Amino acid sequence: MRYVITGRVQPERAEISFSRVDMRIGENGKATLSCDASQVTVVLDIPSVDGWISAMLIAEDVASIVVGGLGFSLGSGYSLDLIQVTEEDGTPHVFGVRPSNPEKHYETLAYDPHSEVFNRALRLAGRDIFFRLAVRDYLQAINDMSDCATYCYRAIESLKSSYAMRSGHDRWNEMHEALGTNQQLITTTIKQYADPVRHGNWVNAKPTDKFIRWRMLSLTRDILKRYLDIEQPVV
Repeated sequence: MRYVITGRVQPERAEISFSRVDMRIGENGKATLSCDASQVTVVLDIPSVDGWISAMLIAEDVASIVVGGLGFSLGSGYSLDLIQVTEEDGTPHVFGVRPSNPEKHYETLAYDPHSEVFNRALRLAGRDIFFRLAVRDYLQAINDMSDCATYCYRAIESLKSSYAMRSGHDRWNEMHEALGTNQQLITTTIKQYADPVRHGNWVNAKPTDKFIRWRMLSLTRDILKRYLDIEQPVV
């Protein structure tokens, strides 16, 4: 199957360019990459790819190799933002910033109405560095399919550290007691996928899919909301 993936190398203002790069993918696959004025294009021709989401993940991997090598050589902090996948028949798929439940597409991570949660989150983030950085990691997890587990787990660890600082004991018990969370659920849903990557052991990293990532994000959101409800309750 042939897929065309397009996006940007950030910061876009740097006007990054590189000439055509050809890469082999497996035994019969091929990726062709090019970039002009920070607009990057990846063309995948891989017989075994099983859909456009898988194509996006492969494109992110190969494009990150090139962008990472360029950034390393120039000592510059470039990052990749792939936006759209076009299938062989011309069908486009735009990757947004608001994922939905793959089993119930009408369900998202948003709160409805959102204004009350927004106002409380704003006030709490302004005075609580643990919550502020946990939210940052959670949002990064939404946008980063490869490192979703790592960011989700670090967001939860941030809340654990908040309770550990107050108690003087570096353990999870205080958070579980305060929020009603469960270590086993966190481990099976997130930690088992995050641990190899967090320790740089990419060879043993467990693969994820859209269903697994949705469960990670949902659990992380719910734990953040429990923390918010306790630390910044509705008045």
